[in-house]
Amino acid sequence: MSEILFSNEIMQCINMAEKVTKAAIIDCLIADDDRLIFIVKKGQVGIAIGSKAKNLERLRNIFKKTIKFVEFDEDKEKFIVNLFKPYIIKKISLEGEGDNTVAKVEVERSDKSKIIGKGGRNIDVIRQLARRHHSIKDVQIR
Repeated sequence: MSEILFSNEIMQCINMAEKVTKAAIIDCLIADDDRLIFIVKKGQVGIAIGSKAKNLERLRNIFKKTIKFVEFDEDKEKFIVNLFKPYIIKKISLEGEGDNTVAKVEVERSDKSKIIGKGGRNIDVIRQLARRHHSIKDVQIR
């Protein structure tokens, strides 16, 4: 994983989320000004969401944004699977090495448009986070 530099805004989001959830948060991405995606340490998604999703709801009220938690994993394939949740991946293959790695992901045909999102906004977030945490050059959907 390469070194990630955080802006003051990102640091404030991470600190607030850690106070509310008591989970270890590794990263935060502000997407489209209406979504916050938090990357949490492995095994801490349940803690982050909280009992009956109370933490999630509190963060929604604080930030006035849609909140998503993604579990970090050292394994590239598992991390990509986590980025795609709640959608199911049929098959994933990593091609290339180092900074030239491309993840090719096969999903259900009915989920494809939802995963890509309007104007590609969802897949852009997946690509940014994959690049940021595992130096994956591109994520392609089949």
